[in-house]
Parts: sequence; C-alpha cells; structure tokens
Amino acid sequence: MYHKLKHTVITLVSFSFLVLSTHSMAQKLRCGTMERFEYESKENNALLLQRNSISKALKQWKKNSSTPDSYTIPVVFHIIYKNESEYVSLEQIMSQLEVLNQDFNRSNPDANLTPAQFQDIAADCNISFCLAQRTENNDTTSGITYTQTSISSFSLYDNRIFQDSLGGKTIWNSSDYLNIYVCDLTNALGFSSFPGGNPNRDAVVVDFSNFGTIDIAPPFNKGRTATHELGHWLDLYHIWGGGNCSTDEVDDTPTQETENYGCPVHPSPSCDNNGDMFQNYMDYTNDACMNLFTNGQKERMHATLNTERLGIGNTDFCQLPYEDIGIINNIQPLENQIYCGENLELITSLYNYSENAIIKAKIYYQLDDESPIEFEWTGNIEPNTSQDINLGDQIFSTGEHILKIYSSLPNGFKDINALNDTSYTSFTITQGTNIDFAIQTDNYSEENYWAILNSQNDTVVSGNELVSNEMNTFNYCQDLDSCYTLIIYDIYDDGICCDFGNGFVAVNGQNFSGDFGSELQIDLCNTISIDEVMKSNFVKVYPNPTNDYVMIESKTLIEEVRIYDIYGKNVLQKNCHSNKELVNLYMLSSGAYFLQLLTNNQTQSVKIIKR
Repeated sequence: MYHKLKHTVITLVSFSFLVLSTHSMAQKLRCGTMERFEYESKENNALLLQRNSISKALKQWKKNSSTPDSYTIPVVFHIIYKNESEYVSLEQIMSQLEVLNQDFNRSNPDANLTPAQFQDIAADCNISFCLAQRTENNDTTSGITYTQTSISSFSLYDNRIFQDSLGGKTIWNSSDYLNIYVCDLTNALGFSSFPGGNPNRDAVVVDFSNFGTIDIAPPFNKGRTATHELGHWLDLYHIWGGGNCSTDEVDDTPTQETENYGCPVHPSPSCDNNGDMFQNYMDYTNDACMNLFTNGQKERMHATLNTERLGIGNTDFCQLPYEDIGIINNIQPLENQIYCGENLELITSLYNYSENAIIKAKIYYQLDDESPIEFEWTGNIEPNTSQDINLGDQIFSTGEHILKIYSSLPNGFKDINALNDTSYTSFTITQGTNIDFAIQTDNYSEENYWAILNSQNDTVVSGNELVSNEMNTFNYCQDLDSCYTLIIYDIYDDGICCDFGNGFVAVNGQNFSGDFGSELQIDLCNTISIDEVMKSNFVKVYPNPTNDYVMIESKTLIEEVRIYDIYGKNVLQKNCHSNKELVNLYMLSSGAYFLQLLTNNQTQSVKIIKR
C-alpha cells in the first residue's frame, strides 16, 4: 500500500498553480500543454470557469455510471512540412497509430515491465483510434492531410498551424474528429488542448522528430509523446498534479512531489508514498520507461467521452461510406412499350446492394433532354432486397421518349458504386383516351366474347379468352377524334347475370349490369372517368398509391369490398357495414389492382397501386 495525501477537489486557484509550476526543460519542454493552457486562458477569461464546470460534470458522471464502455475515436493526422526531412510517411503514421492503440488497450509489448505494486490497477482503457474513413460530407478520406508550408517552424503559441490561409491546415470539426498535427515544433515535444477550449484549436500537436517509432532517436522514440498528449486531450492532468504532493484528480495514482525525468529505479518514493508511478504515461520519463494508465485514469477518460467529448467515440467516421443502391429495372414505363394518353405513372425498382438497411435516398428522373427532377425517398430496404418506388403521375407529350432514372445519396452517404445507379427506358406515348374495362363473368364464360367497334361498325379489337367467375381485365387506347363501342356478346342470349352468377361490366370505374340478352353495348365516348364516378357518389379511396392499406370513405353504407389482381383473380374480400373502412393490403405483392366497392346495391371499381 502507498500513502495518499490528495485533495479531492481542484479549485481555480490550485489549477492556476498547476500551470505556473510546470517544469521547464533546457531546450524543449517534455510537454507544453500547461503553458499552452495558460496562454489560452489569458485569451479567454471564461476558460477557467469552463474547466471547473467540466470537472464537476466528470465527477457527476463517475458517480452515476457503472457500465464499462469501449470507444473508437476517428483520427485525422495533419502533416505540416516545409522540406523533405519534415515529411512524415504513411508507415510512420501507422507506427504511431499502432502505439496509441496498444497503450490505450494495455496491449503494449512492455506492459510486463509495470511493477508488481501497480499491476492490479494497470488499466485496459478500451479506447481505440482509427484513421477517419469518411468526411462530414460523406466522401471517402484517408484520414491524413499533407500541407507543404513556407513556415520554417511553429512555436507552442503559434496559431497559424490551425489555419489554411496562414500556412497551416484548418482543423476538421473537433466534435467529430481527433485532430493530430505533426510539424516542426520548436519549444516542446508536444502539447494538447483540454476539453472545453476553443473548438477551432482543439487538437494535439506533436513535433515530427518524436512522432512514431521508425528511425526516431531515443529517448522519445516509442511514440509516447502522442500517448501523453492524448491523455491531456481526454482530460488527464500530469500525475504529480501541481506539485508539492497535490492532486491529479485521480484516486489510484500515488501522490508524488514533482515530475520524473529519464528512467528512475523503482521504487523512487516521494510524499510518503511507496514509490512514484513514474511508469505512468502522464509523467515525464523517457518513452522506454512508460507503460501504463490506471483504472482511475481510465474512468476519468471514459467520463470525458460521455460528457465534454460525448459522441466522438461512437460515430460512423471510422467506417467507409459503404452504401450501394441501384435502379435494377423500371416497372412503368417498360422498355419499348406504347402507352395511351399523356398521363403515365412512373414506378421504378430500387435495390440495396450494401450491408445496412437503406432508409432514405434521392432518386432523379430525366425525360429526354429536360432537366432532372429530384424525388426524395424514405422507407426501409433491407440488404440484398429491392422495393418498387412510385414516383407519381407525370404528363408526357406524344411521341418516342427516353427516360433516365438514377439513384444517389443512400442514407445520405456517397454511393460507392455509380455503375449500377442508372436505368434508361425507351417508350412511346400515343394520343388517345385510356379505357380500362373489366368483365365479371358468370359460371359460363365460354358463352361470352367481346369486341370494340369503330363508328363504321368495323371491329378494331376483340377477345374471347374469358375465365368463369373471375374479373377479366382489359385496356384499350381510344383515339381522341373517334368514338367506339364496346360490345359484350352472349351466344345463349342470357347475359352474364343473374341465373348463373352475378356478372357485370366495369368501364373506367362505371359499372353496367350483366342482365342483358345476346349483347350489351357501351358507348365508350360517353363513359365517365373513375374520378367522376367517385366524386358523384361521394366516395374517397386513399392513399393511392399506398404502401400497406387504403381507407375508403363513402356517403352511403359500404357493404362489401373486393380486390382483384390484373389477371382478374379475387385476392381479397371483406364484408362491411359502415361508411368508412380500412383495408389492409400488407399480404399483397406490389403492383396494380382493381378495388370493387358495393354500396347501396351499386358496384363501383377503382384501380389502386400497392407499392
């Protein structure tokens, strides 16, 4: 056991003493953090109060928290160099990153050199560091910037390093990234900001000559300068506090008189302890002599990551912006199809190639040489699945067209594979009025056939492949300057209702009785649109298109709802007795359907789209 004579609360006065008591080396300070803090506090009079507030927040978090968390912090290394000797290679950067990950996870090769006296409190801090993989704009990045400067060196108090325009590099958002600057630093091996300071200068700065482990001269050749400064960035103080046996705000580090240099022989007691913990990363010993953080320091760093630096250890910036979606095909229009009339509903299919669910994206559609139109989609597409997206009704001119549809920004990220984003479809629009008609047959559909005749009574189209007791659906494009007649024939002269079934005919939503003899003639020029039918009978069907349900509202009592697919198969039927009915379509596949509504002995039909 070692004796402990620590204060429990750091006051503004004692914190000022921490600054003033820092030891000054002959040439370069082992650490310039406290001198830098004094400089920042003179520039910002509120900084000391801010630090005191942060200290209280840390203590409050530690009091209420018991969950051991792990964190991964995205790092951006800013290499500022004037000449080749100051240029830091990728290999050197990676050697430093490896040291940080070892030291903060107790996987450092020299962990076995920790004295037995401190082994039980030596901590795996569960803090890792990665090269940032994405920018705030969701572009990919290497996590490394290089800036060649005309400035020979930077001092401890030189803010030019943080600005592009002054020969440095403008800091990345310090709420999202740990910014580590490497440069020719003249009067310290490194320094760091404490939490709560100026966000435009919230960074760690390390001299290039003691950064990393490759071909670095001892005694600061094992990357521990960066480890030490990151301790400050996570709100650790020097292990001796302000000196004279004062506190570093951590309970399990021995109270010690002052900083240690070189590599003392253990035990080296002071302040009535059983030995200074000069092996701690927050002392001033040589790199080879440092090998541990304590559990108390770990707790303080975790408290910082849950208060003043909340969120930085749990972001997506360590992950490649790997999101990949694409347009796999168009549902409507189809390639080389001819469509009747100027109105056409655009439906495309969006595929998720990535490993995460896609909840939003942008889809653009462009007709011929016109400007693209943006469609903001939200929903949910699981990995390796697709979803049909209804882009709405559009008006097209007659003639041949090329429609380009392409996707972008899956989940707000840059799409990593642009090769599958785009679909092109050639189609033709003809003038005319679209006629949707359906024949609900009775038990004997073989008795029936149909034909459409022009004004000279010439047959322009006909059909006899009807299925008994099914809704048989058809479509015809009627010329705008002509009138046509739809004729339903029954060779046994007994119609399609009502002795052998309840057949009827629906044209654009208007129903015609199947109770006729040998034929039923319908003037297609006088059939009204589905919207007019619904309006005249005070019926509303919404939303249409829909994802999972439709609401039906009627002025008259709704007795029954039937839904047929495009092949005339009855896929859903519901008995009702109200003026308002909710019909759940979740079991139906995406596509077009006919909704048949029975109200007050009348039958109405409407085309609906299930997305």
